[in-house]
Amino acid sequence: MTAATTPMHTFAGGGTVPLPIKYSLGLDLGKMSDPTALALVEQRPERVIEHFNRMTIAPVWGDDPRHGVTWLQRWPLRTPYHQIAAFVARLVANLVARPRAEVTLFVDGTGVGTAVVEILEKEPTIKALGLTAITITSGRAVTRVAGGWHVAKGELIAPAQVALQRGMLDISPQLPDARTLDRELRDFTVTLTDAAHATFEHREGQHDDLVLGVALAVWGAAHPKVDNTVHMNTYRGTRVIAPYGSGVRPYGQRRY
Repeated sequence: MTAATTPMHTFAGGGTVPLPIKYSLGLDLGKMSDPTALALVEQRPERVIEHFNRMTIAPVWGDDPRHGVTWLQRWPLRTPYHQIAAFVARLVANLVARPRAEVTLFVDGTGVGTAVVEILEKEPTIKALGLTAITITSGRAVTRVAGGWHVAKGELIAPAQVALQRGMLDISPQLPDARTLDRELRDFTVTLTDAAHATFEHREGQHDDLVLGVALAVWGAAHPKVDNTVHMNTYRGTRVIAPYGSGVRPYGQRRY
């Protein structure tokens, strides 16, 4: 992944500063018949508070964020996990080097995931960042455990699927797997069991690795390590603006 241009915020009176961006990475680990997939989801502030006298801004993230899928990576079956770990480490290094970037990494810790998490954590960049392991379960429970979460599959996928249906998930059309992801997300179906548990399934013959990669990233974005709540300042020289509000598409993308 090559270095990307850092998004900038322009003050009304002139001057620019880097725009804060949240980067959430979701890594779904492949099994015998499913490839490993990585998704990068960006989230930009709903609006920012300008401090003219200090030429600084404070982000306001909002409760209903728009997500942009800007990177998808799918590895062939049987790709060694240490190669995948090295790639993820390089991507993390690229992201954390960007001004005002907040980076989180969520990894499928189900099954073989426990061993792979150990491989990932041997990479210095990932060890410094820290990762969150997500064990995917049945039922509807979401439980915090040491080192991560146990999350029911339906609960994990629902935020990404709902965001897509509401037009709040933008998939970059430049991505080779953009159409595949869009189709896989829409093809997931929910079934209500006799015990009132929701289960999600994909169509016969299709993989769900891209869906789970994005789902991990979107779900993880709602569970940040740092509280980014911004309180409104009302003193003179402060202005609240919404350059990425409703009707504005911050990623320059279209949906299919």
